[in-house]
Amino acid sequence: MNKRVHVSSNLMPVQDFLVLEDVARRLARTYPPDWLERQGRQVYTVALTVSFLLGMLLGLAWGPWWGFLIPLSMPGLVLVVLPRCLFGREAGRPRWAHRLAALDRKDVELVGRITGLEPGQACSGDRFFEIWRHAQCFIDYRNG
Repeated sequence: MNKRVHVSSNLMPVQDFLVLEDVARRLARTYPPDWLERQGRQVYTVALTVSFLLGMLLGLAWGPWWGFLIPLSMPGLVLVVLPRCLFGREAGRPRWAHRLAALDRKDVELVGRITGLEPGQACSGDRFFEIWRHAQCFIDYRNG
C-alpha cells in the first residue's frame, strides 16, 4: 500500500510533489519573507507609474525621442538590478531561493531521493527553487 501513484509515465508522482512542497514550507519558515517580498507588488506598481509619468514629462519637456529611454529603464533598475546588488536576490523569487540558503540534511536526502540527484547537488536554496519550479510545471501541466 506504500506504492507511489504516478500521474503519468513521464510526470512526477503527486506524493513527490507534496514532499517538495513540505521542503519549500520548511525553508519559508526558516527564511521568512522580508520587506521586499511582502511589498513587491506595490513597489512594482509604484515604479512603473513613476517611470511612465517621468517618461511623459521628459518627453513633453525635452524633444529628443531617446529622452524616453531614461525613465523607461527605471523599472528594470529598481526592480531587478537594485535588489540583486543590495540583497543578492532575484526579482520574483522568495527569500529562501538564493545560494546562501541551506537545506538541512534530511531535506537534502529527500530531494536527492525524489530527483535522483547526488547528495549535495540540491543543498542550496537556488538549486532547490529550480527543482521546485520544475515540479510545479509538471503539476500545472497535469491540471491544465
